[in-house]
Amino acid sequence: MIKNIFIMKSNTGELIFYKAYEDVFNVKLTSSFLSAIFSFVKQTLKTEELSEIEVGLFRFIFEIEKIKQDELLFALFSDRTDNLVELRNQLREIKTQFLNKFDLDLLTDNYNGEISKFLDFDKNINDIMENGNQLVSDDIKNDLLNIFNELHTFSSFVVSSALLTQTGRVIVSNLEQDILQEIIRLLEGRFLSGNYRVNELISLEEFGVLSLNGISNFISVILFKKNCPFETALIISKRFSNRLQKLIC
Repeated sequence: MIKNIFIMKSNTGELIFYKAYEDVFNVKLTSSFLSAIFSFVKQTLKTEELSEIEVGLFRFIFEIEKIKQDELLFALFSDRTDNLVELRNQLREIKTQFLNKFDLDLLTDNYNGEISKFLDFDKNINDIMENGNQLVSDDIKNDLLNIFNELHTFSSFVVSSALLTQTGRVIVSNLEQDILQEIIRLLEGRFLSGNYRVNELISLEEFGVLSLNGISNFISVILFKKNCPFETALIISKRFSNRLQKLIC
C-alpha cells in the first residue's frame, strides 16, 4: 500500500509537494533524509541513478528529473511487498503530469519557496490513483470468475490460475500467495531488464508446470500438476487465454 508521496528539490531538500495516505513519520525529517541519501549516492558512489531503496518492511521508489542546474526528486513510499512495476508506472505518471502542469521556471530561477501554488496537484494524484484501481468492471470480473471455475472442472491437471496485468497487478487469482509472489518477482525482473511484455512462457517449477500467456495488457496464468505433459498444458493454456481475450479485449 502506498503510504506517502514526495516531490522535492533534491539538492536542497526543500519539499515542494507532499501527500500522505498514512501518517507514518515526520515529513521534514524524511525529506532531509531523502536529500541526504541522494547526495550520498552522487558524491560517494559517483552516480546519479537512484531507483529504489528498501528499509525494513518498506520501500522508497525514486524518479529524478533535471531542470537546468537543478533536480527534482519524486519519491513514493510503500510496503516492500507492493508491486514494484505498478508503483514505478504510477510514479512516472505523477512526474509527467507535474512537469506538464507547472511552469518549470517556478521551480528554478524564479523559485521563492512558496509552495501553495502546487497544492492543487493533489487532484492529479487522486485521478492517477483512481484510474489505476479498477481495470475491469464488476460484471466482467464475474464473467471471468465463471471462466476460471470452468477451467478447474475441465482438467484434473489444473491446480490454480490467475489473471494479471502485464505489470503484475492481480485481477483474479486463486494461486497460493508464495507462488503469486514468485510470478510477480519474475515480471518485475523482466520489466527492469527491458522486457515489458510476456507473450508466452511455460516452465517446470518445484511447485508444478507454470504457463503464462500474454493477452494484450494482461497475462493468463495456469499452474498445472508436475506430471502434466507440456503439450497438454500448452493446449489448455491457449484455449483458456483465447476465451479470456474475447471477454476483456
